[in-house]
Amino acid sequence: MELTRTLGIRASTSIGIGAMVGAGIFVLSGVAADKAGPAATVSFVLAAILEILLGLCYAELSSRYPRAGGSYEFVRETMGPLLGTVIGWAYWGAWLAASSFVAQGFGHYFHALTGVPPIVSAIVLLIFLGLLNIIGVQWSGKVQIFIVLIEIILLLSFFAVGFSHVDYTLFVPFAPTGIEGILAAALVGFLSMVGWDGIVASAEEIKNPTRTIPISIISSILIVMLLYIGLLFVSVGVVPWTELGASITPVFLASEQILGGIGPLLINIVIVIALPATANAFILCISRTAFAMARNGLLPRRFSRIHPKFNTPVWAIILGVCIQILFTINSSINIAVSATGFLYIITFIFTLVAFFISRKKTTDIARNQQFKAPLYPLLPITALFICIVLLLPVGKSGFLTGGIWLVLGCTLYIVRLSQVKHKRIKGHDKILR
Repeated sequence: MELTRTLGIRASTSIGIGAMVGAGIFVLSGVAADKAGPAATVSFVLAAILEILLGLCYAELSSRYPRAGGSYEFVRETMGPLLGTVIGWAYWGAWLAASSFVAQGFGHYFHALTGVPPIVSAIVLLIFLGLLNIIGVQWSGKVQIFIVLIEIILLLSFFAVGFSHVDYTLFVPFAPTGIEGILAAALVGFLSMVGWDGIVASAEEIKNPTRTIPISIISSILIVMLLYIGLLFVSVGVVPWTELGASITPVFLASEQILGGIGPLLINIVIVIALPATANAFILCISRTAFAMARNGLLPRRFSRIHPKFNTPVWAIILGVCIQILFTINSSINIAVSATGFLYIITFIFTLVAFFISRKKTTDIARNQQFKAPLYPLLPITALFICIVLLLPVGKSGFLTGGIWLVLGCTLYIVRLSQVKHKRIKGHDKILR
């Protein structure tokens, strides 16, 4: 029940970029502009710094526990199976909820281009990516690299054309809402840039994880930060920030100013190209988390089986895709977003606690052989404080839906534990007889 290490730096970095650059870059840029005006570019720099703080802590933990599962594996190893189960379940739920609005988003944008019913194209996308992941993580990784490269080239082309249209008078005043607005937009930027932890969830399939994972995490965050800042700079430079913030399609609005009537069509094509990379990264993370939980007995052992030819957790991938399809058909985007926020932040908080415990358990010799996050304990304390603050804007719906999901996880743990005990008793009785 061990996965094969086949992913290098380029493939693992593309997983992080693909998970971060989804529909959010085209929608949340307007939200950030509404809160901070032209200073939203500064907000995204601050958000990237916060992401890097967390990323460095995750990189150290994945260096010490280089197995599939991400936060689930870290918490289980440091705080025991019960809390590990709760956090693994939260982590799995966050990715499942997020994947539902990514697939729905792809369906709606693809419908605008082709007329195909949104739900049909969303389901076809998930099935296709599921099959691609079954065939092998190397193929999935190559497709991910290809899509991300096209996505970056198209966005850079948009920036290059847009710079010549920038009206610098629109940047005055630069920070119309003051420091409060900059910080509020930084929170938006932070939530829009999560997804790099997909690299950590795939740690068991990454070559030389001690070196590759830190480089991939930092590289993906910095690349996405530059893409966001470039998009914000051009958008604010061609459309007044008040109009940009009031629009639900801010990048469409900016593209019309730069490219005319063809602008929204080209942006729509970019989004349709970008979202499969996001969905692919989600499938990879969801299936590897399910695989890790099954390997430790939380889910049925079938889901920890690895295909002898493809070296992939086939049943875990099938399970993840099936649940993603159900979520896509039945879930509300607003509920999915709020649940994702709550569950994601909870996993961050417990993972940081696991980081402190891991530091105390690790010997000096072992620590020297692994990646080590700098500025301890200031760095993880700062990251932990920020995560706790980020729980405040989640809202009642996020706490309610996320809480219900956690209760289901605890129930599952109790049921599985009783089943294991029952099997052991039966086995012991057979031996006695």
